[in-house]
Amino acid sequence: MGFVGIEEIFLQVKDLDKAIDFYHHKMGIPLDKHDEERAYLQCDRGHLVLQIENSTGRHQAGGPLHFAFTVTEDTFDKVVETFVNSEFRTRGPMERQEPFKGRALFIFDHDGNETEVNTRYLYDVPLR
Repeated sequence: MGFVGIEEIFLQVKDLDKAIDFYHHKMGIPLDKHDEERAYLQCDRGHLVLQIENSTGRHQAGGPLHFAFTVTEDTFDKVVETFVNSEFRTRGPMERQEPFKGRALFIFDHDGNETEVNTRYLYDVPLR
């Protein structure tokens, strides 16, 4: 299958300032933006999102962990075929429009973690 790489990882954290200190100041991952509930740290390919517990963020249904893989179009079709209408809970597939062009499918594993597969980084999507 054509898994291009990990696009994003959402980490639930208890103290956002301490998490920013660890990942940005100590590890050196560039801090792109942040607010009182989450911080986006941008790598050359993909990003890390630090999100406080009980936030109002978009991945509340994402279980203890949310992460996303960028995949090729063919692989995306195979993943959809495998998981939609399977025993696993899914959201999508969905088609994103400019500026976030691409397709996405969200799949929940047995532990409630949300795995996203998408094609967005195949289309020169701007960094967050």
